[in-house]
Amino acid sequence: MGTREREGLSRRGWMLLVGVTAAIAVLLLVIGIATVLPHGGNAREAAAATSDPGSPAAPRWEPGPTPLGLPPRPTATHVATEPAQPLTSLKPGACLQTYDSKWADAFPVVDCSAPHIAQLLATGALPQSAGAAFPGTDALDAQVTDLCSPHLDWHWVAIWGEDVFTDLRYPDTAAKWATGDRTYYCFVFTYSRHELTGSALAQP
Repeated sequence: MGTREREGLSRRGWMLLVGVTAAIAVLLLVIGIATVLPHGGNAREAAAATSDPGSPAAPRWEPGPTPLGLPPRPTATHVATEPAQPLTSLKPGACLQTYDSKWADAFPVVDCSAPHIAQLLATGALPQSAGAAFPGTDALDAQVTDLCSPHLDWHWVAIWGEDVFTDLRYPDTAAKWATGDRTYYCFVFTYSRHELTGSALAQP
């Protein structure tokens, strides 16, 4: 009797152990699946974001055509082959073969159909009297820009876009202003120092 009871108790304990172990295994499996798989909404959103064939492709940069059919940027360093002419003798529209600084006293001038780096758009005298107080560079920048803008061909500007730079020359210090000089000049060129052909001067 004692042996049968011990055997019976051992059999029931073994069965109980197997059942508990199976239950724990199932529970761990369920937890693992819930942890690995994303929630339904996020899974659908992720799938839509990664597999939607209608999603626009990332934009690819394409270089635009070279303005006015000129050689690709950048151009080589330019050397003047024409004699320099005094700035005070130049007329608006003069095309400058080279352009190192707006403060140069002279520039080599070529026909605008030939390659050139810059162009003189306008020149004139500011209306302030000789005894007027120096207004400051901000005010003079605005004033000279307003005087020069009508002389610029805006179709030409549209071709070159942000590469266009206008250079303004005027008495920009109190000392220069006190001399009574009121002469201003407006030049135009490109940041890339591209060789230009044709004129940037607005036609009347």
